[in-house]
Amino acid sequence: MNSRQRAAARNRTNARRRCTSRPAVAVVVLSALLLIACDGGHGNPLASFESRCATLPTTRFDVVDVPVTYAEDRSQSIDELTLRGGSTPATHATFGLTTVRFGHQTEIELKIVDDAAGARTCGTAAVRVELSMQPMTVYIAREIDRTPCTRDATFAHELKHVAVFREVLNEAARDLSADLAEAMGTGLRRAASRHELERAFNAQLQAYLSVFMSQWQREMNARQDGVDSPEEHERTATACRR
Repeated sequence: MNSRQRAAARNRTNARRRCTSRPAVAVVVLSALLLIACDGGHGNPLASFESRCATLPTTRFDVVDVPVTYAEDRSQSIDELTLRGGSTPATHATFGLTTVRFGHQTEIELKIVDDAAGARTCGTAAVRVELSMQPMTVYIAREIDRTPCTRDATFAHELKHVAVFREVLNEAARDLSADLAEAMGTGLRRAASRHELERAFNAQLQAYLSVFMSQWQREMNARQDGVDSPEEHERTATACRR
């Protein structure tokens, strides 16, 4: 490793990964919304509004996490990765970088009973939240791709970041699964209209998920900082010295 490479290794910004994510307003995505109006008592149009409401199923929440996969990209230069990581080539040299989008897609199915005469609506929901760390890309600078030791040491470091992303995703999914039903409630909801019930439910869910995602993104960043310890910097920088 020449002097420039050693200096770069000491200052390399692949020690601090910047997670690429949706802007705050887009972190929570309601990707699909399907409204189903109940038929007035499952076939009995003469049933009362309250009896029709009583036939609705309890609100249900399902949380799944998409298995983590990553693509490799070895086409970018050290300077390009440095800029992508948020630093400047004048002061840093990034040999490796891992980027990821931490987000979710949420599908909501509302089952609703309307009472137009009384200007009232009741309903319950089925919600499916899919957490993901996709797309994820592990970049290795093209200048080191033909230097096996440096390339392999850098790649091994990036895989530590991948492992933390996977760990955070699994823990976040378990946390959300354990807490979402209690936070949102599973009972019958009531409103003056179908539109108002839909608006109120979506607003509550979006507010909850926005806070949840922000908290876990902070946790993820803190854990990635832990991967980039001074000891790890030194280990990676000196891995190929004879």
